[in-house]
Amino acid sequence: MTHHYKIFNFKAIEDFDKHIELSIPNYSSLTKIFTGIGCEYAQPESAVIDIGCSTGRFLSQMPKAENCEYIGIDKNKLQKIHSGFDFKLGDIEDILPEPNNVSVIISMFTLQFLGSGKRKRVLQLIKERINRGAILLIAEKVYLDNTIIQTLIHRMHVQEKRTNFQDQEILDKDTQLAVSMFCKTERELNEELKQLGSVSKIWQSYNFMGYAVGGRK
Repeated sequence: MTHHYKIFNFKAIEDFDKHIELSIPNYSSLTKIFTGIGCEYAQPESAVIDIGCSTGRFLSQMPKAENCEYIGIDKNKLQKIHSGFDFKLGDIEDILPEPNNVSVIISMFTLQFLGSGKRKRVLQLIKERINRGAILLIAEKVYLDNTIIQTLIHRMHVQEKRTNFQDQEILDKDTQLAVSMFCKTERELNEELKQLGSVSKIWQSYNFMGYAVGGRK
């Protein structure tokens, strides 16, 4: 039997925010934790940056610190963009503010879509800002080091998604992500983040993980 796969396109999703909430288990708890830590570290006369902000809902709902700039960066502009922050369309390497002007950097499931060379360059830019006192709040999907557990977790996640999506929708998206998303193992990601600064795992649901890197102690 020949299967005909539909090319999945994030920009074609009618309600992107809802789609993300239904796709990533316990997404609301992740954003709550990132918001709380981000608010604590946001400093006056600095910028809070969301890399790959999509609709910008996270920044729009984040309580604002006085005299702090909130910037969302994305290479694509979706149909719906929230208010309450400065949206910048373009490449993170061209837009990221100077190191001493950034206090918080947020990256939720964004860097895993970059090729290895691009990812290294962006992480180097982030490291320069962490070295000046910024904190990175990053969430990524990973492959668990135990392959048996990874397989079981994947099956459970697919079963959960079936309550919100049709099987064909799940298959189409998984097929597209298989060639566009470059997940690391949990061990690889930890080693990579340790090169940037001190690492604290602050959230996990299935094989989706959130970390805080750097920041004042």
